[in-house]
Amino acid sequence: MSAAAFLTLLYPPAVRERWGEDITYEVSASGIRSWPDALKGAARLWLHPGDWPETVTGQTRRVLTVALFALTAATGLLLRSAEPSPTFTADVRHPVTSLWLAPLLVGIVLAAPLPPLRGEALRRLTAAAVRTLAAPAAAVTALCLTAWSGLAGHLPGAAAVACYWLTLGFVALRLCTLVARVTPIAPPPSTPRLSAALLSMGTGLALAAGQSLLAVLRPAPHPGSLTDTLALGLLAAAAVSAGHDLRRETA
Repeated sequence: MSAAAFLTLLYPPAVRERWGEDITYEVSASGIRSWPDALKGAARLWLHPGDWPETVTGQTRRVLTVALFALTAATGLLLRSAEPSPTFTADVRHPVTSLWLAPLLVGIVLAAPLPPLRGEALRRLTAAAVRTLAAPAAAVTALCLTAWSGLAGHLPGAAAVACYWLTLGFVALRLCTLVARVTPIAPPPSTPRLSAALLSMGTGLALAAGQSLLAVLRPAPHPGSLTDTLALGLLAAAAVSAGHDLRRETA
């Protein structure tokens, strides 16, 4: 795959379908000098979904629903890498440090597609879930059996860590794939619901980033805290920007 084709893949689906060939041609013709502008253009469009064309009715809402759950998966992996940490405790015994989780969960609920309660739709949803989650379920089972059997202790440390994170990444990817397969079956959330979901998730991520920043400002900050703070801040900014853009479109 050429660099121009790869950069084109970074654009939202509707933009690729409408102008993908033109983007690839322009990037290819301009060479490496155009790569930063192509990256900035892709990022700007993801942050402004109101500017996307719609080649199919409801396409923007379906893509944003998948993107929102991809954001959730990325957040989960990021926070898992920070554990164990008193900064992000999701525990009823620590309500202050767990506060960021509430708006995050509200956003997930608001963005969840609502499947019609009909026999055929439920059968299709069940089939999609089984087909999509069978492989990650097997991977998680194999990982747990390896840990419980003691075989993990005989593996090189780097190999064990790599297997663990590859499994988590695979599970996150397949969960996002499941959402993508569900949206054609179950109606995606309305634009106002998606806007509220993004803003709610952005609020939760901003709270988490604030907690992480306070940890960084302590006398002996951990190097990982700086990365966590930056990553959470970027995710929060992306969610809030997209949510405000959708709200502007519905106003």
